[in-house]
Amino acid sequence: MPGTGNPATATVDAGGMGVGQDPPKSDCEKLEDANTELRKDLAKDSAKSVSGPFGPQGTTTVAHGSLNAGPATGCGSRLLPARYNNRVVKGLWQDSKRPVIKKEGIASQGSNVCPGSPFTYGDAARPHQSHCESKILESMFVSPSPPKPGDSLLLNINWQSAADPNSKKPCQACKRLLCHAQSKCGLKISTCQKNPKKAPKPLKCP
Repeated sequence: MPGTGNPATATVDAGGMGVGQDPPKSDCEKLEDANTELRKDLAKDSAKSVSGPFGPQGTTTVAHGSLNAGPATGCGSRLLPARYNNRVVKGLWQDSKRPVIKKEGIASQGSNVCPGSPFTYGDAARPHQSHCESKILESMFVSPSPPKPGDSLLLNINWQSAADPNSKKPCQACKRLLCHAQSKCGLKISTCQKNPKKAPKPLKCP
């Protein structure tokens, strides 16, 4: 029967959804929306050192991860801790655990990922600990409910690469970290595609 204006008697289609209603968003669509909002927020920051890199011409990364379809954990690359304002997680970039600066590059003081088989970062002029995937994993492993073997981690990466805008692929350094978490911690990691309506892709490791 036609809808009467009473929610209890609204017309429902064969799939059980009210006519005219939008289908519920997928987890990847929700994380994509979170990425868009975070980048917009950072692009409006009062500091040009933040608003520039996260603006339309910036080549920074924002990302969100969800453990077991739980709340999203967001991050941004190249942000100093003082500029976070609780908008994103810091990973190893806490004041008390800031990576040691060396002349050749920057090395980590230690990783939280997989306590029984900790990950080792390599030295780099732009430390890999500042990358989004690292910040998400490092923060999750010191949370009150850290990842356990068999848990599922969904990542939606927004890397504004000049060659591939909105790239969903982790860089090689981050892929090494993610594969360590998958093989040594027992996490099941998937990454969203450019079209967030499509099913995420399971992380493939060597």
